[in-house]
Amino acid sequence: MPGGVRAGLGPRLRGGTAVCDYAWLGRVEYLEAWEYQRELARRRALGEIPDTLLLLDHPPVFTTGRRGPGANLRFPEGALGAPLIETDRGGDITFHGPGQLIAYPIVDLRAAGLSVVTYVRALEEAVVRTVRTYGIEAHTECGLTGVCAGDVGSSAEKIAAIGVRVGKPAGPSGGWVTTHGLAINVTVDLEWFGRIVPCGISDRGVASIESLTGQRPHLEDVADALREALGDVLGRDFRGSGALALPRRAMPTP
Repeated sequence: MPGGVRAGLGPRLRGGTAVCDYAWLGRVEYLEAWEYQRELARRRALGEIPDTLLLLDHPPVFTTGRRGPGANLRFPEGALGAPLIETDRGGDITFHGPGQLIAYPIVDLRAAGLSVVTYVRALEEAVVRTVRTYGIEAHTECGLTGVCAGDVGSSAEKIAAIGVRVGKPAGPSGGWVTTHGLAINVTVDLEWFGRIVPCGISDRGVASIESLTGQRPHLEDVADALREALGDVLGRDFRGSGALALPRRAMPTP
């Protein structure tokens, strides 16, 4: 059973800094963003581009990991009110929607000198630091992936979910590159999560920055805080890139 706070990371995972491109893409359809990640991952594995961070949100959509939803649908699929998409990431079922910050890092783990576990722990630590800027003391728990707020144990509420894939999209000679990433609940409508068992964890609720503090920060401001935290834990120097643009136009964010 999950339990106990997991220790956080130090200021940086490795010495020095490396350049990482980033872009705020606004609201993007899930399948469009997934296709774009795969293209960027292939190019990163070939060494054509540096590590890259995509920041965005999605229209309402439920996604599952490679195992599918299993018994974690509380509504029939046709009554969910949003598409259900099976992906190639790890993790269980979750919801993405407006007001939830999505971060998709495209990172060559071999070049960064990171293991998969250390990389996931770094994402968690970046979330903990990000929500702390809004007065929320969050934590990770042994046996669980993601970030919770509140007391440790069944009274904790999950404020961020993490699910990643690591592969060799350019073949055996290319790098081990990450896709998918993390989702922080900022002002998202939490009622959507009641239609599923979020992340397959039945004894945890779901929270957002808004539900815990009453604040409604702009997603781009939270994205800036997350980018800074990721720079600290991954040893990355982020630079905005006008070259990062979807093949089709992103949806406008209201």
